Amino acid sequence: MPKTDAVGHDIAYFECGEGYTKECDIEDLAAHCNANPLCQGFNTNGLLKSCTSGCDAGCCYDVTDNVDLYIRKGYLPPEDWQNDVNNGKILFANPEPHFCFLPEIGNGYIATVAMSTALFQSGLFNGKCGNIGKARVPSPIGGSITTGELIASGLHMDKAIFARRYQINHAIVEHRVFISRNLKGVMILEFSLISSTAETVTFTFSSTFDPLDQTHNPETACTGGGGVEIDIKFTFNSNLSTSSMHVYEGVLLSKDDYNRDVYVTVCTQQPNETLIISSSSSLRFISTLASSIDFGVDSIEQKTVTLEAINRFDEALTKRNDIFNEHVQAWENLWKSGIDIEPIETEPFISPKIFLDTNKDEENDTIITIFSRALDIAQHVNVSLYYLLSSTREDWPYGISPGGLASQSYSGVIFMDMDWYMMPALLPFYPSIAANIIRYRYNSLEESRKIAQTFGYKGSMFAWTASYFGRPQGCCDGKGGWELCIEQHVTGDVSVAVQMYYYATRDRIWLENIGWPLLRDVADFWSSRTNKTNKEIYSINGIMPVDEWCDNTESKCGDIGVNNAIQTNAVAVVSLLYATEVGNMLGFDVDPEWAITAQKLKINFNSTTQTHIQWDNAKFPPSSPHSYVCPEDVLFLTYPLNFNVTPEIIRNDAETYIPVTCQENAGMTGPIHAIVWLMLNEPLKAEGEFNRSLQACTYAEFHVRNEVDIHPDIIGGHGFNTHFLTGDGGFVQSVMMGYAGLRFDSKGLLFNPLPGVLTPSTKVIRLRNLLVHGTYPFDYILDQSSMSFMTSSIYTNQLCISDNLHSQWKMTSEPLKLNFADIHLPIRVDLCV
Repeated sequence: MPKTDAVGHDIAYFECGEGYTKECDIEDLAAHCNANPLCQGFNTNGLLKSCTSGCDAGCCYDVTDNVDLYIRKGYLPPEDWQNDVNNGKILFANPEPHFCFLPEIGNGYIATVAMSTALFQSGLFNGKCGNIGKARVPSPIGGSITTGELIASGLHMDKAIFARRYQINHAIVEHRVFISRNLKGVMILEFSLISSTAETVTFTFSSTFDPLDQTHNPETACTGGGGVEIDIKFTFNSNLSTSSMHVYEGVLLSKDDYNRDVYVTVCTQQPNETLIISSSSSLRFISTLASSIDFGVDSIEQKTVTLEAINRFDEALTKRNDIFNEHVQAWENLWKSGIDIEPIETEPFISPKIFLDTNKDEENDTIITIFSRALDIAQHVNVSLYYLLSSTREDWPYGISPGGLASQSYSGVIFMDMDWYMMPALLPFYPSIAANIIRYRYNSLEESRKIAQTFGYKGSMFAWTASYFGRPQGCCDGKGGWELCIEQHVTGDVSVAVQMYYYATRDRIWLENIGWPLLRDVADFWSSRTNKTNKEIYSINGIMPVDEWCDNTESKCGDIGVNNAIQTNAVAVVSLLYATEVGNMLGFDVDPEWAITAQKLKINFNSTTQTHIQWDNAKFPPSSPHSYVCPEDVLFLTYPLNFNVTPEIIRNDAETYIPVTCQENAGMTGPIHAIVWLMLNEPLKAEGEFNRSLQACTYAEFHVRNEVDIHPDIIGGHGFNTHFLTGDGGFVQSVMMGYAGLRFDSKGLLFNPLPGVLTPSTKVIRLRNLLVHGTYPFDYILDQSSMSFMTSSIYTNQLCISDNLHSQWKMTSEPLKLNFADIHLPIRVDLCV
């Protein structure tokens, strides 16, 4: 049994439950935990935890078979937060978790981990190829109140603020931060007096902002690093600073790939160490940021960047009384779309409180509040969408790293995770944001053409790990080995993302101007990349497969690559055929070699077992943990590709490869497996994978994900790499594309759920404000026996619903209920003809 939790705190064991003669009793466990000051909570299987994370050491394995009730010791939420906590809109913690597991605050342009020392701008990188990382900016809104006692921490997802409350003598002071959604370079630090018996309260605040020496940066531990990383050298501009605005000008320590200096300016109001607050007004401190990349790829002077930061500060100062309300309104507009989880009647979100007298003195000393599984799911759905939205926006096309915007995880570079996990989770609700994500790939075409030319290929070859405008993090000048040069499936993954977007929006203008150049260049790449020596069967050789756990000792998959990796060849075929189709539809020149190449490209398949094979001469199936599939591979052909599959093949692939897929990376594998099992009418297996996606490697009260279980005794385990937005995107897809059955195909939007099967403990799943053709909104409501549709009165009778036998109904502002017994799935939604 593990002896420590995720961050090294001791775990104690209470001898009860499975394997012991004594059953676990909640009152006995509570008494034991109350008597131990180090105990932070316990599981009902007897696992006592002196830890601050919400995930025990074996979480990646325990949750599939045994979802225990975890009872955490701490304060109750503030009364004015209680309703939103109970409805999954606020995530509450006390005691506060380890700082690695605090939530992200951001607006898609800049972001920070709440109260931390580091701030990041999307697209701002330090270093050149071979040593690129997201540039760390000292955060002007980091810090903590050092007076009194911290009694509550809350992530208000609906408002995108993080707040702490402190008990200071007989007063309660709230410290909160947010980053304006509509004024994209503006950050706010606030203090307010919630209650007090005195007219004023004095307290001390310790800011982490230290641009001139940058001695504070403990968060490097959260990304597997150590020490203080300094990426930008700052100076104080005394000429431009005033009593209410300090100006700090910085230059990145490394010039960019074109030998240009990159500048950053921070303008800030910093609070004094000692603050006095009254009940009549709050204290609000404004900070702004601007950098060279605000002006595109052209060279720019420091003074131009500084002027932009000052202008942003002046605008915020003018709007200081409206900033918060406008920020909240912007997030309210975003939350018009989303996913609602309604619990079954027998398991409401919150059960009646349990009152215990654990020390037997005839007075209750313990209150236990039990949240239902449905509330846990609702919290995860909301926070996953929140984290995705915090890391992207519709007017800043610089992509999303697997680690999100608020950390240096994965060096901040872009992987295929963005195209297949994050973008599809946002696409049905926020097509303009999805378009902006793909715009990053479009803006990377010039750099990607250079990479292709380096290898002697045509078209564009997207970097496996890409930074500013697609510049490679590794594989510099065609050198670098391992996955950096030869994990080339990402190029085809981009075309699949383009196809998804067009199927969802039918935006022909976008397809012509953005989609087509991407599709054309990708098709040219695969046509030139393919080995055509054998005139009948073409091959793609020397490829690192999407399965990164391929046995490198035997196959040399990461050094010299394998031949005809199944997912790589599949996306190549899809890319070539879809480029041909779109080019013909739009009247562009189409290379006939694209279709020929797609037709002749080898797809590894065992016709006897009706099962796909991973690559030429691959072990079938993989036979040992060291040759397990990780993170995913063959199952991608079922979802999202729907490529070369039938119901029989889908089942054979699932039964062959899911049992030998790594358990650690639940964020990437669990959602795909849940979707596939639901397609196969296997709800129990789907729920097991859904549980892994929901809980495994998700830490603490703010549901911060890590890519894998971080314990060193796990195969493939590695250190902290928080936050893992790939897992957030995957989890949203498991609900939306899995249980709700949403899909986009060449004919448009359809729903094909498994009747009678919902997420655990759920009565209703509701998808709010889905968009047909990226414009026409409607709601989709799914319960055990029916599906319902409704739109706003403005769009009454403009949207039509049809089933598989072409029965048709018109959508109105009143719910149209279709019982599963009366319809033939799938159901399609489109504009009425």
